[in-house]
Amino acid sequence: MNDVLAARHYGTQGPRVALVHGWGWDGRLLAPLAQALGAHCRVVQPDLPGYGLNVGQRCDGFDHGVDQLARAVPDAEVLVGWSLGGLLAVAWAARAPVRRLALVGASPRFMQAADWPHGMTEERFDAFAEGLEHDPRRTRTRFAALAALGDSDARGVRGAMAALMDDLPPAAPALSQGLDWLREQDLRDTLRSLPIPLCCLHGEQDHVVDMGAAAKEAAERWIPVPGAAHLPWRHHELSDLCAWVCADD
Repeated sequence: MNDVLAARHYGTQGPRVALVHGWGWDGRLLAPLAQALGAHCRVVQPDLPGYGLNVGQRCDGFDHGVDQLARAVPDAEVLVGWSLGGLLAVAWAARAPVRRLALVGASPRFMQAADWPHGMTEERFDAFAEGLEHDPRRTRTRFAALAALGDSDARGVRGAMAALMDDLPPAAPALSQGLDWLREQDLRDTLRSLPIPLCCLHGEQDHVVDMGAAAKEAAERWIPVPGAAHLPWRHHELSDLCAWVCADD
């Protein structure tokens, strides 16, 4: 079976940048970020298997998903990952000759642990995921509310996510699989071992991925966004992120 992921393309010049979306919404949610990067770079944005352009594609697990992304953009020079897409981008960067990595509202570990107080607790995660099998739309609605929580334009965040809620929704297995990845993956050591520059763009009011969980200590460039929650690109004009992504090493 040909499982090469279909992708959207932005821009005609500059470095090849792969942009990876997160849980619950396909790449269209990141269109403002993709367009901003596309003014400076050649952006390729594959939807994850089970989402959007690839809603009919299956995935056998986290490593297979990373392989699918890498095959979709084999010449990627820079990886940019949002939320769950950040986890995938960290794993991708460990197995491909990319030269830069940017995490947007992302961290190398999503769940709380004894040595990682920043992540989400098991109880909170279970409460969020409850009922996904029977009513995935309700779970996605919970995520939209959490993504908007604390944002100075919470209504705008909810509206942007609601506009795409019922237009080609993700496949239920992909949603369940994504939650499994968030629960299971711990890529802190992988991120620390990467020999490439890291940039983190993070909303100061993010209640999905706490700002303390972002890898700001390891980042060459740390860009906190005041007033933003889990969709920080909505508040930021992004010129500094674009300049960092396009910079020569």
